[in-house]
Amino acid sequence: MMIQQLTPNFSLDEMLKSPTASRKGFSEQFNPPATVIDSLTVLCVRLLQPIRDAYGKPMRVSSGYRCLRLNRAIGGAPKSQHLTGEAADLDMGSREANQQLFEFILDLHKKGLIEFDQLINEYNFAWVHISFKRTGINRNQVLTVA
Repeated sequence: MMIQQLTPNFSLDEMLKSPTASRKGFSEQFNPPATVIDSLTVLCVRLLQPIRDAYGKPMRVSSGYRCLRLNRAIGGAPKSQHLTGEAADLDMGSREANQQLFEFILDLHKKGLIEFDQLINEYNFAWVHISFKRTGINRNQVLTVA
């Protein structure tokens, strides 16, 4: 099977992967609606790939799209943008590296190079959440979840 690339550095498989969904047999996780694939593509084209290009280092997506059963199973927010393919969690391997990435993304935004809906420091940089609305206005919110 050929891997569908959304951008040069991000594939659809990467944005759908979930050990929890695999273990629990949530097959719908790996066959999302076309609207979700469209949103994931926009997220990668408008945010993830430009950040990756500017940062110059690979970024690991620890969570992209989540089907409803997966989101519930992991305790995700009921209205999470992961449900629509508009969000990704990034993990660079350490809190320090995640904080560096967060600050780098914020700097790109301050320079007017990217916009986002939300950029969230999750649990003292355990990971970085970033989202982009395919339709409507992106709020450019910078938040911290404790």
